[in-house]
Amino acid sequence: MENIKRILLVEDEFIIAKDIKITLEKYAKIKVDTAKNFKQAYELFSNNDYQLLLTDINLNEEKDGIDVASQLKEIKSIPVVFLTAYSDQDIINKAKKVLPFAYLLKPFDEVQLKVTIDLAMLNYKKEVEGIEEVARYSEQIEELTKREKQVLIVLASGKTAKETGDNLNISAHTVEVHKKNIKKKLHMNTMSELINFALSSKLYEVS
Repeated sequence: MENIKRILLVEDEFIIAKDIKITLEKYAKIKVDTAKNFKQAYELFSNNDYQLLLTDINLNEEKDGIDVASQLKEIKSIPVVFLTAYSDQDIINKAKKVLPFAYLLKPFDEVQLKVTIDLAMLNYKKEVEGIEEVARYSEQIEELTKREKQVLIVLASGKTAKETGDNLNISAHTVEVHKKNIKKKLHMNTMSELINFALSSKLYEVS
């Protein structure tokens, strides 16, 4: 079961739900669970780890697909793709509040469905990795003193130790000491690594 992509499909029309499930499970490593209303979706979502929520907007229930997506995302953040037979702007505006990846207008074909799901998962993964990277950079930046941040910013601009010292009114020796301490705190060995960190973490924006 390793690397299985699990999808929760919320669709009240049995034939459509069955067709989508069969279509997607033709592909390796995709498992689709189906629910026809909020109650079933909530129970499945609470007890399983899904990588994507695929839901029809019109479920002919008190809670529509937009309500389902909104409440399930309070349990766990997950990419959402809406299915709908309508292109009504009011419905689209309501759905936007859930920040879905895409809308698929019925009828859609197999290629549209598969490509949309693949892109939704890929972009969500990149988004999560980006958030984690920012958090990691923030933790590392917190390890540095104000002076160490200043030294790193100037060094990353291409200045030598002497030029950095002149810029900050400290000696070149002190700059080298700061540089050594920065490398130790960030677990880096080369100046190239320090420059890459300063640029990638946008250190100049937070200092």
